[in-house]
Amino acid sequence: MIRFFILGAAALMGTQAALAGAPSFVSDGTISVCTTAAFPPLSYKKDPGDAVPSGIDIEIAEALAKSWSAKTAYVITDFAGLLPTLGSGRCGMTVSGIYVNEERRKTYDGVRYMKSATVLVTKADNTEIAAPAALSGRTVALEAGTYYREERLDPLNKELAATGKPAVVIQNYPAQQGAYQQVLVGRADATLTEEAEGAFRVANAPNQLKIAYTWQSDFTYGIYVARKDGDAAAIKAALKTLREEGFFARLAEKYGLNPTVFDVDYDS
Repeated sequence: MIRFFILGAAALMGTQAALAGAPSFVSDGTISVCTTAAFPPLSYKKDPGDAVPSGIDIEIAEALAKSWSAKTAYVITDFAGLLPTLGSGRCGMTVSGIYVNEERRKTYDGVRYMKSATVLVTKADNTEIAAPAALSGRTVALEAGTYYREERLDPLNKELAATGKPAVVIQNYPAQQGAYQQVLVGRADATLTEEAEGAFRVANAPNQLKIAYTWQSDFTYGIYVARKDGDAAAIKAALKTLREEGFFARLAEKYGLNPTVFDVDYDS
């Protein structure tokens, strides 16, 4: 009996030690993660019936959970619903190709984990659009809830207006896949998306789509959580440990990315 008590106490102490640095949203050994599961290669379903999504963001979420001796449960929503779902308490962490910006940080804590750039995608045979200015008077399909309009197209429209040129017409769709479909059927001339996602789509449809232009940027993706003391610090600490262990180098190799995409300042 004494032996079992000692073994049980040791196991309990081990569990407590593992969870000592865990954030508050680890509940009963589980983290609920908000994601779209519709943004490859970051978060997507290889097959429609998959219960657990795949992708870069999912592997990061799983690695974080493991570092806190926790399991994951995924809450799937469209992009526009990610932060509202987090804010409602239906999930504890959002990892889904969502940029860090000060507007979102007014309400939530966002921890950087990956660099990004914006790309302009057109049909493969489009020879008229090779730069943003060529979007004047044309239609661009966007995924609702993204910041491509505010960060790319609104400034472009101001430039066009200053020179008396027609503005870009913007249409919103619930998912990025819907934006691509509008381009392919000719209802939109282009879409804007993230560099890795665009490259993934083009690689799987090389005769249908192409990347026509890339904006170099300082954009980074963020893991968003509700603002509670210690939670963001716990994520930063776990990410730093994963980097030291070579996790991000292996992830970059697996997905064919330049390892420098993961060279971010977690504390910024």
